Amino acid sequence: MAVISLRIAHWERFLKAAGGLALPVGFVLVLAVSALAGSRVEPAKVPAGLAYVVRYEGDVAPETLDLLHRVSKAETLRDTPPDSPLLLERRAEEDKAAFAKVFQSQGRFAATIAASLDTAATPAALTYRIDAGPQFDLRRVVLTPTSGSDAPALPGPGQIGLTVPEPFTAKAILEAEEKITELLRNDAHPFVKVENRQVTADFANHAVSVVWTVDTGPRTAFGPVVFSGLTTVKESYLAGLVPWLRGEPYDARTVERYRRKLTGLELFNAVQVETGPVDPATGQAPIQVALVERKHRTIKGGVDYKTDEGPGANLGWENRNLFGGGEKMAVTASASGIEQFGEASFDKPDAITPKDLFRAKARIANEDKKAYKGQNATATATLRRQFTDSLSAGAGLGYRASRIEEDQSRPWEDDARYGFVFVPVEATYDGRDDVLDPQKGVLASASVAPYWGTLAGGANFIRPELSLAHYLKLMDKPGVVLATRVSGGANAGAERDDVSPDLRYYAGGSGSIRGYSYQSVGPTRGKTPIGGGSVLTFSTELRLRVTELVGIVPFLDGGTAFTSALPPYDQPIMLGAGLGLRIFTPVGPVRIDVATPLARRKDIDDIAQFYCSIGQSF
Repeated sequence: MAVISLRIAHWERFLKAAGGLALPVGFVLVLAVSALAGSRVEPAKVPAGLAYVVRYEGDVAPETLDLLHRVSKAETLRDTPPDSPLLLERRAEEDKAAFAKVFQSQGRFAATIAASLDTAATPAALTYRIDAGPQFDLRRVVLTPTSGSDAPALPGPGQIGLTVPEPFTAKAILEAEEKITELLRNDAHPFVKVENRQVTADFANHAVSVVWTVDTGPRTAFGPVVFSGLTTVKESYLAGLVPWLRGEPYDARTVERYRRKLTGLELFNAVQVETGPVDPATGQAPIQVALVERKHRTIKGGVDYKTDEGPGANLGWENRNLFGGGEKMAVTASASGIEQFGEASFDKPDAITPKDLFRAKARIANEDKKAYKGQNATATATLRRQFTDSLSAGAGLGYRASRIEEDQSRPWEDDARYGFVFVPVEATYDGRDDVLDPQKGVLASASVAPYWGTLAGGANFIRPELSLAHYLKLMDKPGVVLATRVSGGANAGAERDDVSPDLRYYAGGSGSIRGYSYQSVGPTRGKTPIGGGSVLTFSTELRLRVTELVGIVPFLDGGTAFTSALPPYDQPIMLGAGLGLRIFTPVGPVRIDVATPLARRKDIDDIAQFYCSIGQSF
């Protein structure tokens, strides 16, 4: 008992040391003994029923065998075995019917499937013996109009993607059927319906014929556009955006383009465009546009962090329907350790025609960068035309004034002042499928702007710039996108030092060459950047979407700023590499990148740079 007493005293001291909240030791011991007495190891649960394996015999293509695995009930329900062989045989019969449909979809109408069950084996063995048979050919395609249909409007086999003869597949037939309705809806028949599809297999000749019965509906022209749901947006503004004329033949592509246009205005929470019934007297159908307006005023803000620039924050306000015609006023303020700026812009859509956008913009900034320190203000007015859904171009007039307090290329000067009148001309092609997270497509822009100095000693020069980004989706699951970008620019016609330092070219940083600090790549005075007369940068990213929420992005950046605007160039190309994390959110991916310089310069470059912001890098 002495030993037990010592142990009890020991536990009492331990529990008191643990916080003085101990239960009486005797009660603790009782609980422990009770728990030990009442505990037992639960045996692993084994599913009741007839355990079995599934086997396949026969010459079946791997991709077809994979389909059979996926449609087989015997396979998908193996974790819930049946209570008897009879129930397993019932699963096999259902599988045989499902397998037959798989082979028929591939044009193998003569396929045979037999099933046998060996209950003497342990576990029981369910075996499918399969003879896929020959693939039948599509030999005949017929489109038959219903009574009263527009028979001449029916497309031929070639127009719907079918060639006679060719190996039969159900996928090709279904795609052709969709093409029938698509072609007719684009050719003045919005109410087309495929009434019937008859597929007949000729086993003697291994041939298939397909006959569609199509109701084309009446030939239809565009009628009046009827809007509903508008409260503050002017109907006249939306009517001016309609891309067709009343009386023109109906085209579903044009209607869809108009729907996308309305959605892109950012004025509505919901946009529904439907075609009303045809007026027999005129042959016209009204286009009914149902809209739900959204709030037109927005306040937004954001933060980011870069090791070379420090923390940053921005705040903005905008009104997207200032006067009821989609006019947009936006005000933005942004601040970081190296730059603070304020910006205001006004957009007037439908400026001359529905394709034209007028924009006035003013910006004032204070900059404290390694190459220079000063302030600048810019005002521009531009007119931009949208030629197609992807192609736009514009031109304008602007003025820029700069006060440079410190210029590292001219350390003996201070308080230098510059003024320029410039005429920007720019064209953009945007074929991306998504602005915030593109998976495929091209984004290209080219611009040129003559600059004329307005102050004594001011330089005159031309500033051409070019940017090209390409996105290629390599895989769907997992999502893999190869993204590449190249960009460049020059101040042609002037010496580097005759151009104000805030208009010179620099490289390095988050939007340029990751791994190198902001504006550190290019011409230097000692170890201090002084800017160049031209620049070239390029980037390659392999965007791997690991899950719906997370992605990994290895990347390589390169380029430099050059002293002169034109060759020969003297600066070497600098490379940076790194790895990024993407967290996908409804407002776009959160980007976290870590990069290192591959040509690290002593006492200039850190071993790594860290970046965090919203949106892909390009």
